[in-house]
Amino acid sequence: MSETNSIANDDDVYNTDEGLTFNPYNSHNREITLSEVQSILREYGINAPVNNLALYQRAFIHRSYTKRPALENEEANVTITEQPSDCMPLRTKSNERLEFVGDGVLELITKYYLYRRFPKEDEGFMTEKKIALVKNEHIGKLANMMRLNKWFVLSRNTEEKGTRTNLKKLGCLFEAFLGALFLDFNKIEVDDEHGWFKNIFVCGPGFQMAQIFVEGVFEKFVDWQRLIRIDDNYKNILQVKIQKEFKTTPDYLEISRNSEDGYCMGVYLCMNQPIHSVEPDQAVLYDSYGSFEAIQADLALEKPIFVLLGVGSHRVKKKAEQSACEEAIALIDGDD
Repeated sequence: MSETNSIANDDDVYNTDEGLTFNPYNSHNREITLSEVQSILREYGINAPVNNLALYQRAFIHRSYTKRPALENEEANVTITEQPSDCMPLRTKSNERLEFVGDGVLELITKYYLYRRFPKEDEGFMTEKKIALVKNEHIGKLANMMRLNKWFVLSRNTEEKGTRTNLKKLGCLFEAFLGALFLDFNKIEVDDEHGWFKNIFVCGPGFQMAQIFVEGVFEKFVDWQRLIRIDDNYKNILQVKIQKEFKTTPDYLEISRNSEDGYCMGVYLCMNQPIHSVEPDQAVLYDSYGSFEAIQADLALEKPIFVLLGVGSHRVKKKAEQSACEEAIALIDGDD
């Protein structure tokens, strides 16, 4: 990203009479303490002491509350506002790397949990329930019920956008906290009489501790009866609808990508022309047709069809596609 674009995309850089000013300070932020981290862990089954508090504290740092590159500030003549006495200092690292780790840990724990909880169900059933459990909005609801958001460290502008209560962002926060837990407990000493950890494993007991924590959260908050009833595999649901009506499958294209929201994916119906011959901005919105019948009328005239059915965003491309399909289904079902 160029210097100009970086500044233009930073909502905490303001154009004042004195020039560009960077002011992310937010008096609503509060850093989580050791006793608070330990209280959260105990609530969900972990009674072992915390080894590295800084990891958990970093898990709550949104990228908006990190320092801007000094060279970029100098070249663009960006002035840094002095830290108010009632605000936390800016941090050098955000929670995004911890989120990356936590996302993978959560995925594996959830799959193994479902494998044990539903011993007679097939792979398709477990995949559907895994998607429902780990999608950001659902994990965000869990984080909200755990009240993790009260320690979310955000810039003033990001706070004003409602990020502290945004379920997708809270889902990312949960994953970052889990990543911190996983890394923290990988460092503890274990009884290694036979040298297994030294000679075989490159990972400590962090996964097992994360497993206890996640399963404790699931047992306390997940409505299993509702989860079993509902199919949240939106890609499968949409594919069935499209195949039944048009005898084809939907296509997925990347609309945009940025460091904040990740992938913005669109799900499309493309017929009578190859998908590689069109660009996302050439698509007609589904609302312009309003129904499958209207699309079928154009197909009967052998017109090329390129319709945007839905849009979704997520840092993981597959999850962005799921979100796009969820929007598409809502639009299509709303016209039934």
